[in-house]
Amino acid sequence: MKTCLIQLYNDTGSGKLSSVQLRTTLQTLFPNASIIETDGRRLCERYLLDETTLLCFGGGYDLGFLETLGPSGCAVIREFIQKGGRYLGLCAGAYFASDQCVFDKGGPLEVCGQRFIRLFEGDAVGPYYPGFVYHSNEGCRAASVERMNEALKVPAAVSYFNGGPTFQCQRWHRSKVLYTYENSNDPAIIACRLGRGWGVLSGVHFEYDPKLLYEDDPTVHVKRVCDELWAGNECRVELLRQLLGDLLNPDSNLVSDLPCE
Repeated sequence: MKTCLIQLYNDTGSGKLSSVQLRTTLQTLFPNASIIETDGRRLCERYLLDETTLLCFGGGYDLGFLETLGPSGCAVIREFIQKGGRYLGLCAGAYFASDQCVFDKGGPLEVCGQRFIRLFEGDAVGPYYPGFVYHSNEGCRAASVERMNEALKVPAAVSYFNGGPTFQCQRWHRSKVLYTYENSNDPAIIACRLGRGWGVLSGVHFEYDPKLLYEDDPTVHVKRVCDELWAGNECRVELLRQLLGDLLNPDSNLVSDLPCE
């Protein structure tokens, strides 16, 4: 794969460990890629976007993303995708790129409202599993996902989960389900097309390496989760390699069956 530029959002709303996990993963799998961190100001100024292949928003809280970028910054990102850019949204980054964020509706942590990138034309609804606690692994778990698209090589994988959504839409026009949560038809990972570009949104953190997770938080609960993650780590890495490889491949046909608008 030829050299490409990947930008990682690391500003208000981004989780420290999520940023480290994503950067480490990308550097390991794609050592020839140029990986830089970006922030709200740079994105609003379109800094290097014309040369960027992939823009990534990881875990954290999407209200922070919205606070920093506002509707005008979101319009810049939407235009970047429409012109052929690729977007990866993990957990908070998935809520942020959907038409509506529906988080803990009716509960004490409720965050519901319109979002403006609108890569996915439906709602990101979560947390899919209960127990989420901000800035904590107290409610995290190992979550299994199962393949819904036969074009994908990895039939199932186990990944870190902490507050992520499922995806709901009345009309799946520009989007399709790649993986569902185990023993359900509820979408966990989806692909969405917008103009000449596209992206992957995920409710699970398939970028999380259990070794880094346990080093950051060596508690009894996290160790139990990491033991489950380690048992299926090979499949997780293959899923990660597959999806990121498609996002960075200009000739990928993963979304070729979807309309542009």
